[in-house]
Amino acid sequence: MSLFGAMISGVSGLNAQSQNLGVISDNISNLNTIGYKGTIGRFSTLVTESATDTRYTPGGVRFHPTALISKQGLLQATSSTTAAAISGDGFFIVRGTANPGTNDELFFTRAGDFKPDDDGYLRNTAGYYVQGWATDRDGGLLDGNGNATTSNSSAVTDLQVLDINSILTAAASTTTIEFGANLNSDETAVTGGTNVSTTAGLDYDTTLLDGFGGISAGDSFDITHEGTTTTITITAADTLATLAAKISAVTGISATTTTTGTNDTMTLTGAFADQNVTITNNNNTPLTALGFTGPFPATLASTYSAGDLASGTVAEDNTMPVTIYDSLGSAHTVNLQVVKLGQNRWGFELTGNTTTGELDATDHPNGLIQAGTITFDGSGNLQSFTGVQATVGATTVGVNGSLVDTNISAEWTNGSDASSFTLDFGTIGLGNGITQFAAGSDANGNLVEYTTHFINQNGAQAGTMVNYAFTEDGFLQVEFANGVKRPVYKLAIATFEAPDEMENHTGNVYRQTRESGDYLLREPGLNGAGNVVASALEGSNVDLGEEFTNMIVTQRAYSANTKTITTTDEMLDELIRIKR
Repeated sequence: MSLFGAMISGVSGLNAQSQNLGVISDNISNLNTIGYKGTIGRFSTLVTESATDTRYTPGGVRFHPTALISKQGLLQATSSTTAAAISGDGFFIVRGTANPGTNDELFFTRAGDFKPDDDGYLRNTAGYYVQGWATDRDGGLLDGNGNATTSNSSAVTDLQVLDINSILTAAASTTTIEFGANLNSDETAVTGGTNVSTTAGLDYDTTLLDGFGGISAGDSFDITHEGTTTTITITAADTLATLAAKISAVTGISATTTTTGTNDTMTLTGAFADQNVTITNNNNTPLTALGFTGPFPATLASTYSAGDLASGTVAEDNTMPVTIYDSLGSAHTVNLQVVKLGQNRWGFELTGNTTTGELDATDHPNGLIQAGTITFDGSGNLQSFTGVQATVGATTVGVNGSLVDTNISAEWTNGSDASSFTLDFGTIGLGNGITQFAAGSDANGNLVEYTTHFINQNGAQAGTMVNYAFTEDGFLQVEFANGVKRPVYKLAIATFEAPDEMENHTGNVYRQTRESGDYLLREPGLNGAGNVVASALEGSNVDLGEEFTNMIVTQRAYSANTKTITTTDEMLDELIRIKR
């Protein structure tokens, strides 16, 4: 009967509005709950039988609570350094215990009011412990075994509960040494290998070589430098002086003559002290006729080899000391020694001590760590800095090739790990590191042959933890008394395809459901995950004004449904009276 149906429909309306009031009540009671996501009531018709042209059967209403989990709440600044909020999509991953097992359930929350418990583990007000990746000193993600990983390939088993006590004391091993200095372009270079002619009876600028001492026009000899061979041919007009000019025009060699006017000689000199030059007769034997020392081919041997500064065989032109630190935080003084090898070309050697606790003398004979060369362009800017392996006895020290972003190593005898660091002499083509200009003067007019602008390194001695805080990149960064700041963890963000379909759970956390889809691990700000806002909290997304409005509407709807019931009751009463 439709009267009873009307009454039942009214009852369903009362029930639906009662539940809606419960939703409103829950929203208002959690108005100040951090990270709370409100719920809104939605209604749908409940049809018990299809209506016809002559009959209608009331069904009622069905209530659908709809969670607004994906709706962003207002971000509020806080003084807590371990508080964090998410701006955008995603959830913090939390567990119910500080030492979760593989079977412990994962929960997800937006409540980032984290504080350390008595053991240093970060948990929020509801008691859930936040998880993330452990990191290396450069912020690289580590898996559960301490190996490098990425969020794309990482599993939830790689996550750890964030523990601010994981590193109470830390040292920072030096990984980069930066030098900024000017080398005096007027410095006298180390003299290269030489060969002096001995033929008597020559005037350097008047005696023609053609016909002298068996030399004829067309005779020639070869000069080979760094794999390039140049042929010098004597002409009918050549003198000792003009021949010297031809030779000096060849890269890697210079030629000078005496100028007495009688019995003049020519001296051939390697232009770069660290490079060999080979001379040999080509057409006939002009070098032999001029009295150069043979046998030919003859070599103008280098006078500097990698390691000569460390051994003291060659004296350095300048030394720049710097203190670096090993993995234990122990300090070591190393020296950058430089020597001019030729025009726009310098040699350098990084050296240290081999006393107790310092460099291992077996790996670093004479304290040599790395040798190399520095070259400059005509504007005094850095052109290249290249490593050269040194062979000292049976030991090979250092690396070959460009030292741009190349690690070199130092072995210590104090029990620390081997140091691995890069040398930074500046940007190629620029003057922001080591340069080569003529000697300048200081404010008092005194000549300053070498100027050190800066020497920087990024290591530090051991220091205890003094502070910790989240960063905008989602790192938990620890600061130590030695000034070192290093990340120890990075927050993990979980994203879902349908976050509004997640299931609510006590403590302002959510569970994954089939409808929400599986979670995906993301780093903050990457691949669709929201950004972490440090020292901030996300407030409830409940609008109090809207809730009060909904409350009024719900109250009126409830009252209207009661009228339906009372009216139906009166009609039934009238129907019963017919019998009387």
